[in-house]
Amino acid sequence: MAERIYLDWNALHPLRREAAAAMAAVAGPGPANPSSVHAEGRAARRILALAREQVAAFVGTAADSVIFTSGGTEANLAGMWGLLAHNGRLAGKRLLVSAVEHPGVMAAAEHLGRFGVVVRTVPVDTNGAVDIDALLRLLDEGRGAVVCIQLANSETGVVQPLERIAAAVTAAGARLHCDMVQAAGKLPLRFAEWGIASAAIAGQKIGAPAGIGAWLLAGDGMVAALIPGTQERHLRGGTENVIGAAGFGAAAEVAAAELGRWAALEGPRDALEEGVLRACEGTAVYGRGGTRLPNTSCLGLPAPVRGPVAVAALDLAGLAVSSGSACSSGMERGSRVVEAMGYGPQAAARTVRISLGPATPAEVVARVPAELARVVRAAMGQAG
Repeated sequence: MAERIYLDWNALHPLRREAAAAMAAVAGPGPANPSSVHAEGRAARRILALAREQVAAFVGTAADSVIFTSGGTEANLAGMWGLLAHNGRLAGKRLLVSAVEHPGVMAAAEHLGRFGVVVRTVPVDTNGAVDIDALLRLLDEGRGAVVCIQLANSETGVVQPLERIAAAVTAAGARLHCDMVQAAGKLPLRFAEWGIASAAIAGQKIGAPAGIGAWLLAGDGMVAALIPGTQERHLRGGTENVIGAAGFGAAAEVAAAELGRWAALEGPRDALEEGVLRACEGTAVYGRGGTRLPNTSCLGLPAPVRGPVAVAALDLAGLAVSSGSACSSGMERGSRVVEAMGYGPQAAARTVRISLGPATPAEVVARVPAELARVVRAAMGQAG
């Protein structure tokens, strides 16, 4: 069997040994309920407080801005729901989401629409960047909207001009929630400086376990609880995941120190793309003309090669890649992100995402173009 090579770091960062060690240290004696008043409960609260401080330092905010959740999906819903429902009603509220948001955010927007929220989509250009003029026009339709725009796209790696967007949203009397899940660990985060009302990050993207995330919240008022209860500033009830939080905090500390390793992936990523373009005539690289995460390539394969077919063939060759966001894998429809960028459904069905990590060997990066060319030739031969 071919040696396995993991090229799907945008889906999940392998568990860091520092996170595993922090979790094991807590799990050994078994954490008590951090809401309990006895000594064991106080010890659990100290573990939770340390993790909160570590995550806060990682994203550039105060510890009391960090509300632990079960992951990025919940944190995104918490932000959208919390900002919209602050006065106890949803019907008639306006929610603006970019056309390239993560499937979890789009599903949350659709869910909120069932409660009477008016959802509008902000278009993007052919590089996947938000159309600022279109956003301004939508903001001019009325004050008080909630805007949800990601920092970096999980499929193309395209990074949005967040500071400019935040300034426009604030000037229009609206509030911005930002999905930072994919950017966390790959780009510096400055939540407190960016003028954002709310944001989401997820542990599994930075080497913490899956099942832990954080809702980042600026200020004390104008927000509704996602789950009623006394925990997490009365905004997310339920006993906290102390073990997961310990791993999250430890991973955040290491991730903050490793940003340079991710930045160094831009060169290998560009070399990989150049190799693919030479080896596979007719291939496109989506988002290449914009600012991107340094590790991410979204490739549009030549017809008639379908993305899922190429992913399966590369899997047999020992290369783990994807055809889009992990949360939309297995769906018949192609990349909604590529389609929103204006390339049409047929192009959207032919995408492959390759996301490198700091542990990706250089010789593997050099191997990808030849493997992909072999897959393309085989598919074209079958089609012919």
